[in-house]
Amino acid sequence: MPPLSLAYLGPIGTNSETAAINYLNWLKQNTGQLGEMSAYGSIAQALRAVATGERDLAIVPIENSIEGTVAVTLDSLWQWENLKIKQALVLPIVHALISRAKQLENLQIVYSHPQALGQCQGWLEQFLPQVQRIPTNSTTESLQYLGEDITKGAIAAPRAAQLYDLPA
Repeated sequence: MPPLSLAYLGPIGTNSETAAINYLNWLKQNTGQLGEMSAYGSIAQALRAVATGERDLAIVPIENSIEGTVAVTLDSLWQWENLKIKQALVLPIVHALISRAKQLENLQIVYSHPQALGQCQGWLEQFLPQVQRIPTNSTTESLQYLGEDITKGAIAAPRAAQLYDLPA
């Protein structure tokens, strides 16, 4: 049996990648089937890869308990009639504020995926009401904007901070 080709919202370190790894581990343990993963730059691109036959499956977020449905996922399901939800995966999400700033007062900008910014809105309003919030295609993509600048932060998974050797 050829390996299952799986698309996910990348880059490496996203919660979608974690869900994809968990799914492929479950698949191997329960069916013996192997899989290979490919990162895509947006949810729509990952789903398009399945709709066009480039990949067998996509692991994408569809909803979360705080921000509700992920509109781009639902829109894509309507756009490509051949897409079907095969299985629901539940992944507890933990966010980290990642920055080279030593103090919160130094931060002026926080980058992240719109869903993560929404999920962290209450915390941001309480502790960083002054920061500009800039949306990115994924939580992990937001890390590329940090550099050495102590005025910038990103909201991403703690695993992403470890993978990219950034302080969380």
